[in-house]
Amino acid sequence: MGFILTAVYIVVTIISPDQFGPQWANYHAMMYLAGITFLFSLPMVHSRTNLGSSIQTFLMVGFIFAIALSKVANGWIGGAIASWQVFLPSAAVFFFIVANVTTIRRLKIITLIAAASCLVVVVEALCGYYLGFYADTFVLQQNVSLPDEVYGQLARLRGAGFLSDPNDFAQILLIVLPLLFIAWQKGRKVANALVVLVPAALLLWAIYLTHSRGALIALAILALVAARKKLGTIPAAVLIALLFIALMAVDFTGGRGISTAESAGRLEAWANGLEMFKKAPLFGIGFGAFTDFNELTAHNSFVLCLAELGLVGTTLWVALLVTTMINLNRIISKHQKSHTKPTSTAAIESRKKEFTFLDPVLNLSESPVSAEFATAPVPEAGKVIKTENLPMMPIHWLLAMRLALVGFIATCWFLSRSYSTPMYLVLGLATAMIAVQQPAAQPSFRSRWLFFTIATETVALVCVYGMVHLRN
Repeated sequence: MGFILTAVYIVVTIISPDQFGPQWANYHAMMYLAGITFLFSLPMVHSRTNLGSSIQTFLMVGFIFAIALSKVANGWIGGAIASWQVFLPSAAVFFFIVANVTTIRRLKIITLIAAASCLVVVVEALCGYYLGFYADTFVLQQNVSLPDEVYGQLARLRGAGFLSDPNDFAQILLIVLPLLFIAWQKGRKVANALVVLVPAALLLWAIYLTHSRGALIALAILALVAARKKLGTIPAAVLIALLFIALMAVDFTGGRGISTAESAGRLEAWANGLEMFKKAPLFGIGFGAFTDFNELTAHNSFVLCLAELGLVGTTLWVALLVTTMINLNRIISKHQKSHTKPTSTAAIESRKKEFTFLDPVLNLSESPVSAEFATAPVPEAGKVIKTENLPMMPIHWLLAMRLALVGFIATCWFLSRSYSTPMYLVLGLATAMIAVQQPAAQPSFRSRWLFFTIATETVALVCVYGMVHLRN
């Protein structure tokens, strides 16, 4: 029941009751749904769960306390509760997924449900854009201006609720775009076209209609990461540069430029964010307080976190991304290098049943590792071969999840989304994937995570500092 309620919570969060009118806020539907989901998830915490085995769980708990501490350190004890009321709905997505997604099948279901929910919003938004259906909800009319005059309006696609900003909408669509390929089935052209390619085309068109400049850059980065393995780094970079030029030529950003002059306001916000960090380096100026000291938000999730939560909160926030990415990379590396065989008859039969149950998405003959497994000789009864366990997770699932995480990281450099739902959705899915895979590949990353986190944090800080000072 907890898994079903988790799926419902994700669907309602993405589609958002807000699209049906502001009166829905008075019903507190999401709060009640979260409470019920929490109660039904408790049995999983005490039985078979991924919560205790994932370092991300402990980092998330620490991050929640860092948010409260940022308020307490600035003299407002009651602000801890107020900040949790804002952040916990997003954090709940992470905890519900990690607690209830404990098998490969559940992972597939919940991932595709999240993607399908985004597609529903895309269809609604496109109807608003072309047919006027709830146009005020799904289309933002934004003034496009020069320094001295407004010369037109730009219609930008958006969702409802936390997706009411076109940039947020573009971000979550970039995240779920690679996740669609979890449904890819080798050799099934019609099914792939209907289930993967057509929805992917819809997502890409919706991303274009958001006219998000950050989405344009993130899409180029996503394509580069996806193509680099097959084409090589230099050919892929050249191809992506051409793609970037082509997208600019078709007015992807809706007439809004990408230049130092266009980004002056953002760099000014970054500079002010660094000053806030200097004033309160340990615990920050307080959750949600950035716009109390600057007219604009930070337009950078790292800078926002650094200013509001200080080193304590930012280290935990960066660690969530770093540990997840490195664990995914380790699993992918082991999966690609694995040429081992099963250790017993029972293991063979158990794994065959699991893969057969997941068909048609999985097919034992689709990959060299799976084919080797399917044809591996059966050892004598009771005999154990001391080899590494076989990878359980299909390689294209792992690659898709890594691309989804790359999509978030690329967009968060241009958006202040340190606490929003998309981050904790993709982190929850990735953490569940790592935990499900862990019995097979054992990609533990319990040591040295702090070193890699601080190194990443330092590089990000140097980049922000350098870009701010180069503008002068």
